[in-house]
Amino acid sequence: MSQLYYGSICLTDLIANAKLPHSAFTKGANGKIYCNINIWLNDEADKFGNVIGLQLNSTKEMRDSEGKVYVGNAKKSERQELEALSASAASELPEDDDLPF
Repeated sequence: MSQLYYGSICLTDLIANAKLPHSAFTKGANGKIYCNINIWLNDEADKFGNVIGLQLNSTKEMRDSEGKVYVGNAKKSERQELEALSASAASELPEDDDLPF
C-alpha cells in the first residue's frame, strides 16, 4: 500500500544554492535545470512531526566543501475520519432543480 507524505521545500534556499552554483544542480539536454536530492526517512519524528528530510545531493568531489544543505522536510499524512452525513442533515440539502445546466 502506498503512503502519502506532505511537506515543504524552501525555494529561497534552492535558488540561493543554484546561484552559488551548488553541484546538486544540473542542466538537462532539454534545457531544464534539475536539482539532485537525497531523501532521508528518519526513525523518529522531529519536534514538528517531520520524518523526512530533503538534502541537496552534492557530487562526490564537492561533498566535503559544500557540506550538508537541507532544503525541505515532510511528515506522514494521517487519514482523518469524516463524520457521515445524517439523514436529517441530508434532507436539508437544497434541490438542484434551479441549476442552469
